[in-house]
Amino acid sequence: MHKINLDKTEIRTDLVMEQEIDKKIDKIIEKNKHIEVTETSIERNHYTTIKFNDITDKDNFEIVQNHFIKELKKYLNLKKEDKFIVIGLGNDKSTPDSLGPLTVNNILVTRHLFLLGDVEEGYSNVSSFIPNVMGNTGIETSEIIKSIVEKINPTKVIIIDSLKTNNLSRLAKTIQITDQGISPGSGIGNKRKEISKNTIEKEVIAIGIPMVVDIKNIINTKESMIVTPTNIDFLVEKLSILIGNGINISLHKNFFSTK
Repeated sequence: MHKINLDKTEIRTDLVMEQEIDKKIDKIIEKNKHIEVTETSIERNHYTTIKFNDITDKDNFEIVQNHFIKELKKYLNLKKEDKFIVIGLGNDKSTPDSLGPLTVNNILVTRHLFLLGDVEEGYSNVSSFIPNVMGNTGIETSEIIKSIVEKINPTKVIIIDSLKTNNLSRLAKTIQITDQGISPGSGIGNKRKEISKNTIEKEVIAIGIPMVVDIKNIINTKESMIVTPTNIDFLVEKLSILIGNGINISLHKNFFSTK
């Protein structure tokens, strides 16, 4: 496994399933040998967690992708007048943190065609953006996103990011969807300003997959490190295609995946 030294970071998780929160209600809505789908409500906030065993072969990939599309559509509540921006958080130079940027590279963007009036029925107005990380830009990610959103005025914002888990069995095997928004870097103790309806005044749908786990959840050690699978390059590529396909199919009725 690759190791990233993170001295002085607190042990935490980005997955709502692993958190003890007052008034949290979990409900399993589907469970079989391939997949488990759980809905979580915390007051007015909603989460869907899709836990799966494998996406490395074609059949399992399609099973997970179909469940992801089914659950994502509930959050999108697609309307003809909707305009979307898909944003990939993270750093494409760091493999465990590259899910967001890689996913955006798989998104079918159409906003420029809508501006030209050259779009047939069955496609949504979609733009995309990769804001990079504050360590590279010196600018809060939330500030960049807020400026872009104010300029192009989408009705809904879809954000993809890598997450952290405290459970090895969920590593690269869980998709979390929520309408609460997201705080970039929170899983590794580097919390930035949140990106949510409260901060950018648009509906936010956040999609995340845990790509790292704290070493203390695997072995008994005093070291503070996070670890990621040795085949992380393969997994993050497959998962970015899955999430990208799922978003495209959910937003564009005439989209057919060729990957």
